[in-house]
Amino acid sequence: MQQVTVGTKYQIVIPKEVRKRIKGLKPGQKVKIYSADENTVSIKITPQDWVERTYGMMTDAWKGIDPIAELEKMRDEWEERLKGFEKEPGSKKV
Repeated sequence: MQQVTVGTKYQIVIPKEVRKRIKGLKPGQKVKIYSADENTVSIKITPQDWVERTYGMMTDAWKGIDPIAELEKMRDEWEERLKGFEKEPGSKKV
C-alpha cells in the first residue's frame, strides 16, 4: 500500500508502481471513483466505448485498397445476382 497526498484542489498522483500494475491506464483517461465508506475510496478504470476500442483496427487490412471502390464493386455483384433471381420463372419481384 502506498501513501499519497491530497493537494489543495483535491487531486492525487497515482504512484508509478500502481500505474504499472493497472492495464490500460493512460493520461487523460476517465476513471470512476467510489466511496465505499467514510474512510475508503476506490478508483476503477472506465472502459472505453466500442468506437474508441475498435478505431483504426482494420487500417492494415485495408492498406492499399480503396474502400469506396470496393463497396461499389460489391454492390454491382449483388445487383447482378438480384437480376438473376428476377429472371427465374416463378420468382417474385423484390
